[in-house]
Amino acid sequence: MGILYVVGTPIGNLGDITLRAAETLRSVPLVIAEDTRVAWRLLKSLDATPRVMSFHRHSSPARLRAIIDFLSKCDAALVSDAGTPGVNDPGGDLVAEAVRHGNPIVPLPGPSSIITALSVSGFNADRFTAFGFLPSNGSSRRRVLRAVASETAAAVLLETSHRLCSALMDMENILGDRELVICREMTKLYEEIWRGNSAAAREHFKVPRGEFVIVAAPLSASARWQPKDETKVEDSLILETAVKMRLPGMSRRDLADKVAGRLAIQRRRAYQIVHRLDTIDADVSDFIVSDEHWRCSD
Repeated sequence: MGILYVVGTPIGNLGDITLRAAETLRSVPLVIAEDTRVAWRLLKSLDATPRVMSFHRHSSPARLRAIIDFLSKCDAALVSDAGTPGVNDPGGDLVAEAVRHGNPIVPLPGPSSIITALSVSGFNADRFTAFGFLPSNGSSRRRVLRAVASETAAAVLLETSHRLCSALMDMENILGDRELVICREMTKLYEEIWRGNSAAAREHFKVPRGEFVIVAAPLSASARWQPKDETKVEDSLILETAVKMRLPGMSRRDLADKVAGRLAIQRRRAYQIVHRLDTIDADVSDFIVSDEHWRCSD
């Protein structure tokens, strides 16, 4: 019965490969990779010449059976495009199937973008929640961010360059002034570790490039977002907030999300108040918004 080695690989700088990982990749007859092109670049740098087989989210059941059949006779190594297999990649499915067939599983620890970002964040990371890549769908993304808003531990999020601006806009509306550490292209030539809130991040990353790991600061228990306290928020303030935050063409659903995030109330209640705008000829000049409620302009 073959051994399946789960091998952590560099998240950028190839020099971060461990001695044990390099030795294993040179010795196994098969390397199973998410993207064979990425794997070959690493293997070439190590002078390793195993057979390489792809396994990704769209691989067929036949491919999985072929790998398991190989493992019945020989050892193999599982790698991801970057970091530790099974974390935000499909490697966990293969590991589960190998376990079911009785193959020994041997981990070779290595780099992780999540742990690397936490290590430089300066936040207390005794506890943290990793949310993975944010959903591409706006409503699903905002649902995840509302869960982040209620977290008292540090929260780690992954995002791509073409969705970063939309994600930061939602973070500004839902997380408010929560401090962020945004790590771009970690361990690579253009590595950047940036600190600030969502509003400042939108200004800084106007033309984002690369992949991003975002760490949101933990909240103290006393500052935790608690919808049950929303009874203290008057309907009039919700309506004032909706009028101020409404933009031309904005849907009621999106406006309710913005208002709920700003005032830390349930989205359902915000939506009920926002719905009234359809029957009220409201104008910003009709309302007096005090400095007590607004610390900065939109």
